[in-house]
Order: sequence, then structure tokens, then C-alpha cells
Amino acid sequence: MSYTPKEIDWERLVLIAGGHTAFQLLWAGVELGLYDSLSAKPGQTLDELALALKLERQPARILLIGLTALGVIKLKNGRYNNAQVTEERMVSGKPGFVAPILGWQAHIVYPGMMDFVTSLKENRNAGLARFPGSEPTLYERLTHDKRLERIFQDSMSGLSKQANQFLPKAMDFSRFRHVVDAGGGDGTNAMAIARAYPDLRTAVFDSASVCEHARKNIEKHGMSDRVGTWPGNFFDTPFPPDTDCVVYCHILTIWSMDKNRTLLKRTFDALPEGGAVVIFNMMGNDDDRGPLSTALGSPYFLAIATGEGMLHPWKDYETALRDVGFKQTVRMDQGLPIDHGILVGIK
Repeated sequence: MSYTPKEIDWERLVLIAGGHTAFQLLWAGVELGLYDSLSAKPGQTLDELALALKLERQPARILLIGLTALGVIKLKNGRYNNAQVTEERMVSGKPGFVAPILGWQAHIVYPGMMDFVTSLKENRNAGLARFPGSEPTLYERLTHDKRLERIFQDSMSGLSKQANQFLPKAMDFSRFRHVVDAGGGDGTNAMAIARAYPDLRTAVFDSASVCEHARKNIEKHGMSDRVGTWPGNFFDTPFPPDTDCVVYCHILTIWSMDKNRTLLKRTFDALPEGGAVVIFNMMGNDDDRGPLSTALGSPYFLAIATGEGMLHPWKDYETALRDVGFKQTVRMDQGLPIDHGILVGIK
């Protein structure tokens, strides 16, 4: 999803100004089953779709006009079809299905981003006030609302399935024996690494409630003998014994680089000589010009998640790794999706 900044034109300004409506149109197509319906039965008319979606004709027409103008669906000779990218990404059951990630946008990002200007002025996550609890981060407050916690975990699992499947292929884990996925969520990533490398063990290091969810998921997939869980907080809980590789997937974006430096120092101290830390994220460009995906993703961390994180550029991670003692860093970005990159620090 690489993006080259260009001078704004009127149509682009209209899209930016109406971005909230564009998203709601896209999300309505998911909620109402439009994309699945067009995948199962391409070429439906307005009246056929209104019936299939259980909508009156007028609201169905508004929805279809909006999605057609956005290019999400196609209209030809009075019949509608999914655009190619919609068929690949918005139809349930397809390998590229991203709707769970949109659920996180709809239910978590949208409410909190109402307070973005306040967050900028006060340098804090003002949008967090829209979620129940008194804890200082979204991740802690989600434990008060099981529905939102499930939406968040499903979206992170969806992101993992889209991006993390590339990690075991792009990164050689064969020389390690115990790989710890710090902040590993439901275990999707730890299981993928274990499947790709039968001679190693993996573990999910996360909060107690998340580890319980991960344990059930790992058990369901029959991998409990090789994929474990380690409940705790990796800022103060010791790392699992015999850890020789720690993976941070979509985690170091949560905090400031100063706090990441503290965490990376703990990681360095826990590793043996020759051990490695693997950072896998969407990476910002070193020139602070994008890409668009990270530029649009960073405000969430300021306004909602923690009030301090962002989608950091490569160079910031490399500086932090050197500062805490890692003797070598390696960048990898070939064949990775959605502006992702792998950065390896070797002790």
C-alpha cells in the first residue's frame, strides 16, 4: 500500500472531508451482508439487493449509490457486482477477509477519534474517556466490556492473519529453540511460527485474560504441547525461562520510543548471547512523509490507545536497539504486506 504524496485536488478533498461517511457506507456493506450477497449471486439489481438486505428501496439505493461512487461495487446495465478488491477483501471466508479489522475501526477508533483535537492540544489520549474504567490505557479498559474486548481481539487476530502469515516465511527462526511472542493475543502468530518450525517451542506472553483466551484457542488447534502461555506484564514480569528470541508484533507502536527503549533493555537482558528481538510492524518512512497507512494509523495511539504511541519509523527503532546494546540490526521489507517491515536486533 505504498503511497506517494500528491497535491490535493477537489475530489480528494471531498473524500477526505466526507471520510466518516465513506467509512460508514463501507461498514454498512459488511453489517448488512452486501458483499457476501454479491459474491454468492453476482449481477443483482437494486430491487433484488433491497430484498436480500431487508431494506426499503430508497435506503438501499442510497447505500448502493454511495458504494458505487466510491468504487467498492460496480454498476453496469442496471446490475451490481463487487469490485475485484472487494471480492478479495470484504467477502467472508476469503483468505484476504479484513472485515474484523473494520469492526475495530467502527466500534473503537471512531468513538475515540471524536476527541482527536483535544488529544493534540493536551498531548494525552482524551478519547479514552469514552470507554468505561479508570485505567490509563484502552487495553486495560477493554476488560470492563467483554463485547468490545472481543471486537478488539478479533480485529487483531484478523490483522495477524493478513500480515503475520508472512513472518515465518520472511524471518528464519530455525536457529532458535524458544520464541516468545510478547503481546501475542489469541496465539495466532505463535501457532504460525510453531507450525513453520517444528523443532522449536513458542509462547504467548500477555495479560492473564488474553492468555486465557489464547490457551483455549491453542488447545482448540491441538498445539498445546508446543505453544504455551505466560501471563504477565512484560515491563515487570520476568520473561519465560530459556527464551532466546522475543517477537513484538504490532506492539511497540503502543508506547513512546522512550518506553520502548526501557522494554527493549529488559528484552536484551533476558536474552542469551546470540539471542534476537524481532520487531514486526507497519513501519513509517525515515523521511516522515508517510506512507499513508502509518500516517492514518498513528492518531489512534495518541487519541485513544495510550496517549503516547505511533507507527514509528524504521530509524527510531534502530536507534533504540543500538542504545540498549544490540550489536547488529537487520531490515527486511521484501514481500511483506500493508507497509510492514521486520527489524531484527541481535545480542
